[in-house]
Amino acid sequence: MRKKFDKIWVGIIAGIVLPLVVMGVFYLSSYSYITVPEFLRKMVFGAIILKLLSLCAVINLGAFFLFYRVEHDKAARGVIFATMVLAFVVIIDKLMNGGL
Repeated sequence: MRKKFDKIWVGIIAGIVLPLVVMGVFYLSSYSYITVPEFLRKMVFGAIILKLLSLCAVINLGAFFLFYRVEHDKAARGVIFATMVLAFVVIIDKLMNGGL
C-alpha cells in the first residue's frame, strides 16, 4: 500500500499541477480584481508569464524532496522530468525571442 503512489506519472502530474496551483494562488492574492482571461492576457503581453511559471516551478523542489523522503523514487523522477520539460519550454521561448 505504501508504494501505491510510487509511479512516474504521479510525479509528472504533481510536477505540472503544483506550479499551476502556485500561479493560481498568485492570481488570487494579487490580481483577483480582474478575470482569469484578463490576468493571462496581462501576463502574456507583459512577457512575464514564463518568468512567473519558472518561479512557480520552485515548488517542485519541495515535491521532489517529499517524494524522496518517503522513498517514492519513481514519483520523484517524474517531478524532475516535469521540471525539465518546463525548463525546456522556457529555454526554447528565450531562444526564439532572443532573450538569452
